[in-house]
Parts: sequence; structure tokens; C-alpha cells
Amino acid sequence: MVLQNNTVLIISQSGRMLANAAKHAGYQPLVIDLFTDQDTAEIAVQLWLVDDLSLASMRDIIPAVLSKYKVAALIYGSGMENQPESLAYLAQSFKIFANTASTCQQLNNKKTFFKQLDKLTIRYPEVRFSLPQDKTGWLIKPIQHIGGLGISHCDRVATKNEYYQRFYTGQSGSVLFCSDGLHFDLIGWQWQWSRTVDDFSFAGIVQDCILPQEAQQEVLVWLAKLVAEYELKGLASLDFIWNGEKCYFLEINPRPPASMMLYPELDLFTAHITGKLRPQQLDKSIRALQIVYARQDCGIPKNIKWPQWSCDHPQIASNIPANAPICSIIAQEKTVQLTLDSLLVRQQFIENNLY
Repeated sequence: MVLQNNTVLIISQSGRMLANAAKHAGYQPLVIDLFTDQDTAEIAVQLWLVDDLSLASMRDIIPAVLSKYKVAALIYGSGMENQPESLAYLAQSFKIFANTASTCQQLNNKKTFFKQLDKLTIRYPEVRFSLPQDKTGWLIKPIQHIGGLGISHCDRVATKNEYYQRFYTGQSGSVLFCSDGLHFDLIGWQWQWSRTVDDFSFAGIVQDCILPQEAQQEVLVWLAKLVAEYELKGLASLDFIWNGEKCYFLEINPRPPASMMLYPELDLFTAHITGKLRPQQLDKSIRALQIVYARQDCGIPKNIKWPQWSCDHPQIASNIPANAPICSIIAQEKTVQLTLDSLLVRQQFIENNLY
């Protein structure tokens, strides 16, 4: 598929990842996001700051975009999958890649979605929409969550926008793929980790497959069923948990996930637009991505020099509250352990320069 011009609009909580991919693919990115990081500003032709991705925010900002630019396509990232009203509004003015507002709504309708998983014989941790008699071993999960935010152990009654799911110990993983609504191309396997045992916020991800061959095949069968059932398109990921014996489905992220950054040698932006991955040789080294969270309140000094292996840099003089993300760091080594060791050293470097 060839776009009519090379100007694309990126809308995401943080637009840097997609803007960078767009630029490397030969496009001129416009960006609307919630952070306006330094490196996003350097990449984007123009950058707009919004408070959220709601329909009201989109109605406020989109007329300014349309008055100045002719946009060939709109590509959305994290957060927009939870804003079907915004997506429906944006579809009136732009060609959107890749999954529609309707698809996102179907995935977010948890009662119907889990019934469909049963029909497709896809194994997942037990869910409930009423309070379990014994809250031990249950989680409360927001129907619309991003990167594990808002997930907690069950110690209260869930709201109407939450549900209960069994808590299984094990290793969380994901598979990155690209699909055209009918078939999918496998890009890679990853495992990931959260901040702490009790904080499920996404903290990092590394290229590595934790599943034995039989479990891998089972997950790929699940993926084939879901791609066909929901006509999934573009880059996306399937998250799962492996307890050492069985694999359990967790969720589909119907937009480009953070694991996209682990494969810079691939033109994944074009793959997202076309739904097909062009044959390209994968780098044999191991990459990992980690979010550096603030241990305490801190400010971004004027003289800070960000290392090349970091990204998502906050604006100078901005204040980062405790437990909020500061930036992202990337490492690349020959083995998984060496890569994780490198991440730790780089995390300490960032922290030593800020605190």
C-alpha cells in the first residue's frame, strides 16, 4: 500500500516510538500526545500537547491539524485503544491504521470477550464480574488498562469499570505479530516484568521465549483464531502467563506495543500500514527495554545530557513525581543475562545523574 503523501499523524499517550518509526520509514510525523518529550519534539514536524485522549480533547485539537496539514494516514498508539469514541470521530477525517473503533470496543467488552475465548477454547485465568466469596488469590483489573496500571490484589469491591481475575504466579510474556485481518506474521517472542510483586505497572521487556515448543504452538493457534475472529490488523501483541506447566492468555494489545522497539532492523511501521512483514534478516543479538521510574520527586536539570541508549526524555525543568516514569533505556548484548545486567548499569547511571 502506498500513501498519497508522506505526512502521517501519530496520536498516543507517548508518540515518540511511532514518530521515530515513521521517520525511519520515510514519513513526516505529526504528533499529538500527553508528554511532548524532548526527543519527540526533535522528530516531529509539529507536536501538540493534550491532557488526555478523550473525544473532547480530539475535538479541540484536530481542527488545528486539518487547517494546516494534509494527512495521508493516522496511526494511533497506547491509550487510544481505550477511546473508541475518539477513534470513531477521527475516522471521519482520516484514514486510520489499523484496528477500528469497533474492534477495540469488542475487545473491551469483557463479558462478551471472555465468552468468545471459551468458544475458541483459549485458556485464561478465571474471571468474575461479582465479588468472590474468598478474595484471596484474586486481582481487580480495570476493563480499560494500559501497561498494567490500575491492577491490584483484591481487597475491595470492584467498580462497574473493573472485573475480577484469578492471580496466577508465573512469568509474563508476549508475542509480537503483524496481521492483515486474516493471517498473521510472527515477529518475535518476549518476556516482561512489572515494577514489583504488588505493582503491576509495566517495567521492562526483553527478547526471549520462555515457552517450550508445545506451548509456543498452542499460543500461535490462539493467535490465529483471534486474528480471524476479530479481523485484527497491523502491529499488535498477545500477552500470556506461563506457570511452568500451562500457558494462559491474558490480553490482546490491538496497537503497536513497546516490544516494537526491540526490532529496529525491521521496517515495522510499513508492516503496520500494510499488515504484512517484508522478509528481512533479524539481528541475532538480544535487546531489552526498561522504564526508569522515579524513586523520589525529582526535576530535570538544564545541563542534563541524555545517553544515546535512552529515550522518552522529559522536557528540561519539568518535575517528575515519585513513582512516575522518568525515561526509557535500551540495552543490547549477546545473551539475555548480559542484556539485563547492562540495563541495571544504565538505570543506575540515569539515577546517579538525577538524584
